[in-house]
Amino acid sequence: MKKKWIKHIKIFLCVFVICTIALYGAWRIWFDPYRGTVSTFEQSEKLDTVLTGIQAAEDLEFIVNCLQERHPACISVLPSAVQNAYEREYAELSESTEVTVMSLWQSASRVLAYLDDAHTMVRAYYEDTKFLPLLFSWEGQHLICSGGEFDGYTVNKIGGVSVTQLYERFQEKFSYELDAWARHAFASRINRSDYLAFVGIDIGQEVEISLKRQNDGSLVNKAFALQENEIAMPVETETFYDYSVDKEYGIGIFTLRRCIFDKTYKTALKDFFTSVRDGGVHSVIVDLRGNPGGNSLVANEFLRYLPVESYQVGRSTVRFGPVIWENQPGRQKNQQAEYVFSGDVYVLTSTDSFSAAMDFATLLSDNGLCTVVGEIPGNMPSSYGDVLYFQTPNALLAFTVSYKYFMRPDESKSNLPLLPDVQISANDALEEALRLIHND
Repeated sequence: MKKKWIKHIKIFLCVFVICTIALYGAWRIWFDPYRGTVSTFEQSEKLDTVLTGIQAAEDLEFIVNCLQERHPACISVLPSAVQNAYEREYAELSESTEVTVMSLWQSASRVLAYLDDAHTMVRAYYEDTKFLPLLFSWEGQHLICSGGEFDGYTVNKIGGVSVTQLYERFQEKFSYELDAWARHAFASRINRSDYLAFVGIDIGQEVEISLKRQNDGSLVNKAFALQENEIAMPVETETFYDYSVDKEYGIGIFTLRRCIFDKTYKTALKDFFTSVRDGGVHSVIVDLRGNPGGNSLVANEFLRYLPVESYQVGRSTVRFGPVIWENQPGRQKNQQAEYVFSGDVYVLTSTDSFSAAMDFATLLSDNGLCTVVGEIPGNMPSSYGDVLYFQTPNALLAFTVSYKYFMRPDESKSNLPLLPDVQISANDALEEALRLIHND
């Protein structure tokens, strides 16, 4: 009898092991979102590297296959606009004898742009990109130089092409949800050699730029050499957060430059709110201007210091291979910290407050916990996100694919961007928040 039971146990264990291996294999082959992803990018082939048409078409097909396997919008079929664009681009590439990496990048970008998903995009990845010795930004409808010898000059043409035409070229090949984000991305990237080439500027020589002096309208035409990163773009040495407390006026300011959720951030928040308590602060300002995003849990950690027992979170959908898993909206219990702040909270936003930074502001705003001051952030609160990283097999173009969709906590506003309570230029947002505080 004993031998019989031992035999049954062995059979059970064998079946259990086989089932476990089979389930794990199925998970890895069909369901795991991270299957086939890369953890770090290799440098892409140079922009002027020539591929065969078959190689280029193979890379485009690889990108689209990743969409079909991972993106929530593509679980049944590709959206018609994406499918049509893919068929056009694939036919053109496959029929070509030679295709440069640049042409392939542009082709793939045109396809992904039809998804209207700012997180799903493709680019050439280089560690040695060169820059123009200029920074650009928008002032109304004009692209201007920011800082340096030509600070405040309006940019009319780059490489003999009008700024209007260059921006139109950029728009048709760039993934974005809101025009303000596309404008910011254009202004912040058009000083890069790869993006200059992306919009059709010859980077094999000095780049001529036509500038207009704003005070008298006089024109300046100057050729600029592309320079190494260290010369044109100083390395950022600031930490990802900073804070200060003004005891005299009872104001605390917490600046978050990137959404990094780690022990350092949690300790910084604790120290900040300790200083807020000890300093008799009645108003806190959270500065998210220029924050490109990261981990959305930074907002939940911040909420621990606010006097709410629970708060509304939005629903989300997650794609696992052929399956969509939906997380329902509801109230989330707030794991309150030992000390909570009961004063007023102001959140500062800008066009380049993106992704998790936008989520931060939206979570507080939709729950009625803050006053948002500044500009509409860069992407929609109800949108795709949480990206997977890939590279194409031939050109090594780097691309990202969203595998989740997030709905904002207040679903009645799901078709709207985050509209600040006080819409004002990001440059003036802090001053405006201080004015509001002093007037209360």
